[in-house]
Amino acid sequence: MFEAIFRVVVQVETDEQGQRVFPVTKHRTPVNETEFSSLLASVYQEEVYPMLRTDDSLTLTVHLDLPPREVERTFHFREDRLFEGEGSQQPISDPLPLVQGVYEKFVQQVGPGEIFTLTFHVEQP
Repeated sequence: MFEAIFRVVVQVETDEQGQRVFPVTKHRTPVNETEFSSLLASVYQEEVYPMLRTDDSLTLTVHLDLPPREVERTFHFREDRLFEGEGSQQPISDPLPLVQGVYEKFVQQVGPGEIFTLTFHVEQP
């Protein structure tokens, strides 16, 4: 068995205008909510999706520390390159829209000082 974990953890801050920002690295200006969502989509598209193989499982976990809130969705990657899993009635070609729906809902709830964690967990049999 092989597994890979891609984790993005940020402590939300406020900029000079009082808007929430997401500092993703120490050497980059914090990004706004839209840019942060685009960054998370890029991690999925460029790092996670290309490594998926037939029969892999992909688990997405979104976590907020206070008050503790967490949601987890698991998808199975089939031989026909479709995904089946939680949140979809039938196999889908790409779970990114479902994934985005999950983390965007959480991003809207997070406030300054809170820690937001998104984890992509790939397991290969």
